[in-house]
Amino acid sequence: MLRPRRSLPVLLLGITASLTLTGCGAHDSTGQIAVTVSENAADHPYEVKVYAATGKLSEHQRVFPGGTASFAGVPLGSVTVRAGDLCPERATVTDGSVADVTLTTTGC
Repeated sequence: MLRPRRSLPVLLLGITASLTLTGCGAHDSTGQIAVTVSENAADHPYEVKVYAATGKLSEHQRVFPGGTASFAGVPLGSVTVRAGDLCPERATVTDGSVADVTLTTTGC
């Protein structure tokens, strides 16, 4: 029979292990965003940059006009998306869906 002093740590270890194995031990605080560069943009690739609400660069990728870049690991919350002389856009990234943004040359 286990003594009371030993049973508590064993019980806590068992609970921690089961929560970790079932995915409840940690929560990923990032999401996804898909950024499309408008077809009417100049005929050259754009360096698309995604900035977190803190102003820190989160992700970047080169995209041609008419193309779409998918970013994963983007911090949750408000983000700003920029690419060269295209109009910057804001979006809200959540963990439940992919945020979609289209960058254009008009409407700034």
